[in-house]
Amino acid sequence: MVKFRTLFPIHLNQIICIGFLWMSLTCFTGNAYAIDQTFSYLSVFSGSQDLSASPGGLGSESNYFEWLEESHGNLEENRKVQPSVIGFDFYRASGVVASGFGLEIQRYKKSFNFSDGSGLTLEALGVLYGFNFYYRGDFWFPFFGFGTGNYSTKIQETLYSGSSVTETTVFGQVDTTVYYKLGARIPFNSWGLVLTQQFTSANMEVASANKNVALGGVSTLFGLYYGF
Repeated sequence: MVKFRTLFPIHLNQIICIGFLWMSLTCFTGNAYAIDQTFSYLSVFSGSQDLSASPGGLGSESNYFEWLEESHGNLEENRKVQPSVIGFDFYRASGVVASGFGLEIQRYKKSFNFSDGSGLTLEALGVLYGFNFYYRGDFWFPFFGFGTGNYSTKIQETLYSGSSVTETTVFGQVDTTVYYKLGARIPFNSWGLVLTQQFTSANMEVASANKNVALGGVSTLFGLYYGF
């Protein structure tokens, strides 16, 4: 078995970004009640994420699956995954307009198989953070958001070549992730429904193949939120 370990270092710039975000939220909370209203939302949602879809004008470089198909036959599954997402949003409202910050933790895992019996398991954990802008209507809150973040990934390959089998575990991380999203919240007192479509560019080089795999793509998510 061959293992490449290049994953899960602690990145100082990411810690600084999250620290700055937290400081910003804390500072806003201390002064906002005297001027505007502040809101926080905790959301849990899931849905479908198409790793093969173009992320709406953002860069995407993916040739890993195509390279594997050349040697191991057709991919038997589509490249859609079902992520589990937890999100936290903090924003300040002035009239019908609101703006603030958001943090999301996404996770998905899926196995893929090829026609010659080869296969792989792709597991990814994404941490995304950025800015959100809302319109506070009477019955719904449409929003737009954008930001950055990173994905940490584990790929386990079992590849056949004639009578031999190669098992490889590859770890990787993408620190150049960018995204934007569109969606809406439908409130029912302190809780409600949230729907969003997100476009994410997160391309990682797979060390065992020197090819790129897309970890983002296009997500369509649905879930519940609680406001406090």
